[in-house]
Amino acid sequence: MRVCLAVTLWMFPWPLMAGPELNPQAARPVVQVGIMRFPEYSYQNEQGKAVGVMVDLTRLLLDRAGYRSDIRILPSARIWRGLEDGEVHLWPGIVNKPGLDDLTLLTERDLTRVAINLYYLPGQPKPALPEALVGKRLILITNYTYVKSLLERLQDPALAMSFDSSMSHVGALEMLLRGRGDFLLNYRAQVDPLVAGMGLEPLPHIELAEHPMRYVLSRQSGFAEQLKADLDRAYDELAAEGVELDVVKRLQLLHEGAALEKGPE
Repeated sequence: MRVCLAVTLWMFPWPLMAGPELNPQAARPVVQVGIMRFPEYSYQNEQGKAVGVMVDLTRLLLDRAGYRSDIRILPSARIWRGLEDGEVHLWPGIVNKPGLDDLTLLTERDLTRVAINLYYLPGQPKPALPEALVGKRLILITNYTYVKSLLERLQDPALAMSFDSSMSHVGALEMLLRGRGDFLLNYRAQVDPLVAGMGLEPLPHIELAEHPMRYVLSRQSGFAEQLKADLDRAYDELAAEGVELDVVKRLQLLHEGAALEKGPE
């Protein structure tokens, strides 16, 4: 009997040993993804499911990298806290919050370039910076950190600027349009769809900063290094296949009626 068993194992070793490898995703942790709400890029549908072009791109890359995912639309404060304690494994964005550098890793590939603009009302002359900012009122978004070096310049005491904030992008835009501030500091990807939705012409603006958007990975997850390597590999594979991976360009293609690759639902 022992001889027969040994022969059987020798003749048919692969199915017995390779069973767990048939579904490698099952052995990997589910990646907890937090994404801020951006019109068209990331939002919740009527069923409460995360949807949008950034959500689809993230699912696509994680699926190619060999991971399942749980993607949620979260406020910025929840994402910061989650990256710090490991409850959020991944966030597409820019590391610009003090203290996060030592707690996170960045993937190597850009998802797009993010512009931060200074908006002003139509009919106003283009401001000459920094002189035109002296004594003016600047509208910000609550809990948005933007870019540290940029905020430090705007908070220079010599400018004597005053700051107001809004909990929402719509509210901030309405504050500017109603004259409750002289300038609005915000991301182009947030403002442009709102302005278009109001039936307005694009607002005049000055681009103050542009930074690459990448995946920010929490070191507290316990697998950040492996996730980084897998995502970079997945990006390179898809790029070599001709897949458009710039999230802004993907949205433009959707507007033109093109079909895009999606990750699993």
